[in-house]
Amino acid sequence: MIFIPALLLSYLVGSISGSYLIGIIFLKKDIRNYGSGNAGTTNAMRTFGKKWGVLTFIIDFLKGLILMLIIKNFFGLRGYQLLICALFGIIGHDFPFHMKFKGGKGVATTLGTMAVYDFYTALISVIVWIATVIISKMASLGSIFFFITLLILAMVFNRYTDLEYTVLIMITSLGIFRHNSNIYRLLGGNENKIGDKKQ
Repeated sequence: MIFIPALLLSYLVGSISGSYLIGIIFLKKDIRNYGSGNAGTTNAMRTFGKKWGVLTFIIDFLKGLILMLIIKNFFGLRGYQLLICALFGIIGHDFPFHMKFKGGKGVATTLGTMAVYDFYTALISVIVWIATVIISKMASLGSIFFFITLLILAMVFNRYTDLEYTVLIMITSLGIFRHNSNIYRLLGGNENKIGDKKQ
């Protein structure tokens, strides 16, 4: 069955970590040993610098986008099956087997997959994300709003099947759950802001 190899490929591609590769190849550092320990864009930017943070985002975004194009065009999957592959790619990013399942929070990878699956929903969601970050100066709050907006837009425009909604709820719930420590700090009023010193 072609669906199973597609899921395996999705997880493996998703497990390619931009910040980890940049740290090991160019800086001889393991991102997980610095800052918050998260292998994502925000921690890479805080610990490695803006240039490397931007490159991390680009890598993680492109892997999600390219993955979906491969699954869609070469495996021929559509609908909820394509979205499940997106989920597995995001799981690979969040819990990469070769990094002891300690990865990122999936924002850039989710954006990359959704850019192929539902371009306009992804576009509006990323605009909300950017606006929230600019106003609040908090990357985590923007990320949380990004995931919430994805789900709300899908519900409002009602373009998804029940199975697609189910998978999208899983994707957005995972994204929000990965920010659980940020949510606690937000509620406590002590969340890190852009420009704060490295942890």
